[in-house]
Amino acid sequence: RTFMNRLSFSSYNITYDGKVLLWDRRNPKPASWLDVGVPDCRPTSLAWHSQQTDTVAVGDEDGNVSVRKLQNPESIQTSAVHTHYVTGLAFSSHGSYFIASVSEDCSVAVLDQSFSEVFRDRTHQDFVKGLSWSPTDPGILTTVGWDHRVLHHSVHHMENSTT
Repeated sequence: RTFMNRLSFSSYNITYDGKVLLWDRRNPKPASWLDVGVPDCRPTSLAWHSQQTDTVAVGDEDGNVSVRKLQNPESIQTSAVHTHYVTGLAFSSHGSYFIASVSEDCSVAVLDQSFSEVFRDRTHQDFVKGLSWSPTDPGILTTVGWDHRVLHHSVHHMENSTT
């Protein structure tokens, strides 16, 4: 998975002690490691912001989503978004700051920059394992679950939604 091309990190591993190892595929050893800054957290997913390369989101096994700026470790924001393991995260890439998350609690959630929930969907009948924002339509979020369903969520109304 490619996340930070400008810094040439091309993949990551999440360790059992709660650290994230960043890899440069040109080297046999990790290039760096990231302590996500959440006590007693075991990360389960990670996403880089495509336009703010010092911003990273981390999901954990307890359903929390955390966002922090790497240049300012005290800037961490954390919210209990899900009730189970976070399986995926994705920042919107169309100028608006939204972070979408999916989980083994069968739900999809979208948070805005102030960490307020602006969208929630519980249509999936089993673990939700993948997500992607549409590259052409900023209001479409696609998710896939173990229920063999690919769902396209229309979140065009996010700016006005309070659910």
